[in-house]
Amino acid sequence: MQRKLDKILIIRLSSLGDIVLTTPVVETLKKNFPQSRIYFLTKTQYGDLLVNDPGIAGLIEFDPKGKHKGIGGFKRLMLELRSYQFDLLIDLHSNLRSYFIRHLTESKIKIKYNKRWFSRWCMIYLKFLKTKPIQTVDSYLDVLKKIQIDAGNRSPVLFLSQVDIEFADKFLLDAKLKKDDIVIGVHPGAKWETKRWDEGKFEQVCKALIRKLDCKIMLCGDSKDEGLIQKISQNLPDSRVIKAIGLPLGKLMGLSNRCDGLITNDSGPMHMAQALSVPVVAIFGPTHPRLGFAPIGHRNVVFCANVECSPCSLHGERKCHKKTKLCMDLIGPDMVVEAVEGLLKERNSIRKET
Repeated sequence: MQRKLDKILIIRLSSLGDIVLTTPVVETLKKNFPQSRIYFLTKTQYGDLLVNDPGIAGLIEFDPKGKHKGIGGFKRLMLELRSYQFDLLIDLHSNLRSYFIRHLTESKIKIKYNKRWFSRWCMIYLKFLKTKPIQTVDSYLDVLKKIQIDAGNRSPVLFLSQVDIEFADKFLLDAKLKKDDIVIGVHPGAKWETKRWDEGKFEQVCKALIRKLDCKIMLCGDSKDEGLIQKISQNLPDSRVIKAIGLPLGKLMGLSNRCDGLITNDSGPMHMAQALSVPVVAIFGPTHPRLGFAPIGHRNVVFCANVECSPCSLHGERKCHKKTKLCMDLIGPDMVVEAVEGLLKERNSIRKET
């Protein structure tokens, strides 16, 4: 194994949460090869997540709907990648598209991560088999053992731009946020409907937190979550609600960083908040923490009902075959409210000690 690696390419094309979970790999590589230049290939819409990472020398954006669309666009991407002449290529996606990118890109060393598809398949379809759960971030870091590097810090981390910090300051100032106000973020959406906790329960949680903590609620999501957010907020006092809908990732990161805690389904913003050191209360239903996507660290609370049919899919894409979503119904609003209160008490206790 050569110890001099001038140029390193990491490939992780999507999605939001998975890209966040690759950041410990960047940190570990930079620690072991401080003189190296690390490049990261990802889809254009996720560039904001990594553009300010000091460990990344260059962000290579893959635009499959624009300049890299079709065979001609893919050839254009490959020509760009070949021009770098990488010393090490790390494929942290391991799908068909990254397979072709990996094999067609020039690099002295090429390694890829193990998706543990068989282990996960057993968890979903053969629930009677006991398989060892492995955090996805640890699976990413395990790749580095192939080049004799031990994992370092396993906590994901994101870096904010000054522009996004200033945006968050102005946004919250316009929302009449006071200096000492507690802000609890609530992200009620998810890619798949089966992963969404009941909107009525989110509303109950928001009402209880406003009453108990005298806090403000930041309801956040992308543009397709607007209807859901409107339903949750319609019976909440306007003066206590801040809506952050359809914002670019960088601006959403800036606002998430100002939250004292985040309540969310199993989703990308869950990992974003964790990487910004924001305490998370996460709700898992058709997916399961054992599949490797739960937030890491003691300042997070994960709710999972552990019903016999869970997990029923890897990402929540399968329709529920039960009359009711038992995996979600067994998680009550009082449980979530109590968890948020506990995390805030712990945070205040730490601040007093320091």
